[in-house]
Amino acid sequence: MHYTVPHYYKRFHCTGGSCPDTCCAGWQIQIDTASLRRYRKTKGGIGARLKNEIDRDTGCFRQYGDRCAFLNEDGLCDLYLEGGGEKAFCRTCRTYPRHIEEFEGLREISLSLSCPAAAELILGSEEPVRFLDADIPSKEETYPGFDFFLFTKLTDTRTLILRILQDREHPFRVRAAIVLALAHDLQERIDRNALFDVDSLLSRYGSPTVWSWFEKRLDDLDADASHQNIRARTAGSLFVILNQMEVLRPEWKTRLRNARETLDSFPALLAAEADGFRDLFSDITAEQLMVYFVFTYFCGAVYSENAYGKIKFSFACTILIRELVRAGWLRDPEKTSSADVISIAQKFSREIEHSDFNKYRMEKMLEDEKRFGLEKMFSLL
Repeated sequence: MHYTVPHYYKRFHCTGGSCPDTCCAGWQIQIDTASLRRYRKTKGGIGARLKNEIDRDTGCFRQYGDRCAFLNEDGLCDLYLEGGGEKAFCRTCRTYPRHIEEFEGLREISLSLSCPAAAELILGSEEPVRFLDADIPSKEETYPGFDFFLFTKLTDTRTLILRILQDREHPFRVRAAIVLALAHDLQERIDRNALFDVDSLLSRYGSPTVWSWFEKRLDDLDADASHQNIRARTAGSLFVILNQMEVLRPEWKTRLRNARETLDSFPALLAAEADGFRDLFSDITAEQLMVYFVFTYFCGAVYSENAYGKIKFSFACTILIRELVRAGWLRDPEKTSSADVISIAQKFSREIEHSDFNKYRMEKMLEDEKRFGLEKMFSLL
């Protein structure tokens, strides 16, 4: 089996009871079948607690006040403390915040942005993300119907996308525009079953001339008198999507409402204010977020055949996090720090990435070309 991980993967350490947003509260913890069987056989006091504190109908640990039944007052797990350490965990607790994407012969493992310690690793570093590979002997596996040809084109495209996103000689807005257009053109070839043409597409987008073309395109859009109105409508449409998501924590709705009200009160930033915000939410921050989402989700298009949707999802998440940070900064520029950027990204991730319904719904709603066409997305840059 081949494995790929970001270079910071092994730096992760759980902060335990000092975590500001424990993973043992705020959502149901699904228990895998093997762990359920093992828990039924567990003896002693911890076995009695397991018998009482597992909801057999849902296969989840019971919650009290939105907290797992085994989360004690010190923010630590009694199942870990009394059950023999990590071996007592179910698969969810054992693997989180590791996120695993499965492909035939390949596992891509990332750290979830929803974990505060992982978010600090992802956004707290300025160096470009590198990806490490390793082969570990394991049993052969087959995925019936797995399209290796499509997967190869997706991985080739993602390699170029990551290279473009991490080219710091150019502004992030230009990098993101190129990536959006590349995914758009790739999708056109997927839809008409013309994958044989992808190599020439990648050659074209990998050419040095692509930078000046997109710089001019964005400059032309900026010069358009309707640009600001289009930007405001498109940003508003993104928030409409968020308002239609499943809510995992009640305070999330309040955060969204307050952010939207603040942003509506400041429809345009003065140049000096914009410069101040860019110091807080830099091109490097945007790059790290977009690289995170692209690495995690893009190649999943081998199952959905929606590569453009994966990039639009990655881009929309990056922009929404930026706008949530902007709202906080507008309310109090002096007190909004890089720690707030990390916290907002982490809370956004908890709400969106840990609901399959939310991920699917966002991707589907972004298919609306009238509201989220290519140039509408460009306007957000």
